[in-house]
Amino acid sequence: MNKLKNQLSSPNHIREIILNILHLSPLSLYPTLMLRMQGDDWEWFARIAGTHRLGPILYDSILRKNLVENTPPGILTVLQKAARKHTVRNLAIGQELLAVTRLLTDAGIPSLALKGAFLANFTYQALGLRPMRDLDLLIPKTHVVKAFELLIKNGYQPCYEGLPEAYLDGNKIHLPPLARANGIPVELHHRLTFPSPGGFTDDYESNLWRRSISKRLANTNIEFPCAEDMLLHLCYHATAGHQFSIGPLALLDLALLAQHHPLDWKEILNRASSGWRRYLIAPLYLAKLHLGADVPDWVIDELDVARDKTQWLASAEYLLFSELEDHMLLNAGVQQILCSKNPLERIAAFGKIVFPTRATIATHFAVRPDSALAFLYYLQHWRRLLKKKLPSLLSKLVKRPRDIEKLASHKQTFSRWLGS
Repeated sequence: MNKLKNQLSSPNHIREIILNILHLSPLSLYPTLMLRMQGDDWEWFARIAGTHRLGPILYDSILRKNLVENTPPGILTVLQKAARKHTVRNLAIGQELLAVTRLLTDAGIPSLALKGAFLANFTYQALGLRPMRDLDLLIPKTHVVKAFELLIKNGYQPCYEGLPEAYLDGNKIHLPPLARANGIPVELHHRLTFPSPGGFTDDYESNLWRRSISKRLANTNIEFPCAEDMLLHLCYHATAGHQFSIGPLALLDLALLAQHHPLDWKEILNRASSGWRRYLIAPLYLAKLHLGADVPDWVIDELDVARDKTQWLASAEYLLFSELEDHMLLNAGVQQILCSKNPLERIAAFGKIVFPTRATIATHFAVRPDSALAFLYYLQHWRRLLKKKLPSLLSKLVKRPRDIEKLASHKQTFSRWLGS
């Protein structure tokens, strides 16, 4: 408490206040500190809420915890507008889910709706409290290209170039997003996890369909992963998929899933017995620590075999409130260039960015990955780097070099721990 009082203008203080408001406890620990927040503090508050799509759930939590008098009217208006905006958007995404599911069903193509579609409709207390960027569907790998072509025939357009077949191998787990005139992206996944040495997630992938559950939405049966598989996917997605760039929403998803759905923790640990544990311990521990998630202590103890959080905790905490736009610029190659002290490693990383494999070229341009013609697309690849990615990265490095280098370092530290 004293620490917070001494850091009223610190972004770290605002983050702690936000996590406290989101905590599953019906009471707030620091209501009086909100009264002491100044203009700069509330600007940070609004910025973090907007960056991490927390506006709707913060507005709801402020109302439920009787913190309205502690919150400036202008901030309440911003949060309320965010809640209305995401309610309207989620309604539109719900209609898209129904339309796409019906198209696929009529064509005999099975599908599982993922993450936000389940959480917004069956986990959060109201539809608009869990913002969604897009609609994610899992399709069997044998059917996913057919599903992609079916949507194109029905008025959808790929959001970027590249052959759908090029996304079936390597580390690509979904095809290029598709959208109609309404602008809602639809991502067709053929996997939920990246292929790994030893294939420790293959059993999970193959059994998802057998364990799936059906929910009714607007007279349509929608298939979802079961609650235990949903939790595993959310943990993997937050860590391996996004290195916590999703922000506190990743923790809230887990906390509310555990609160509103009966979970067989022994079965979860059984499925996580081989290779999964690091993907689970970080998000589950943080959800319990910051939000009071109902994760049994014995589950944390089972997962935290090493009993050493110094390797990952500081980096995970930092990544949790970092900005998504910065994350997207810092892929593994850029991280290596910024963080490695070995010049040869930096040169090698730069070479992979400038001269990617033919398979990578095929995910961005209309050429087969096994074709020598892929090399002819290097010029377009370089033009794309110079026009889109490099200016943004250089701009951020010039304006905020320490922030970007620090983020790259934390991303690399967390990724190495995750994969070790």
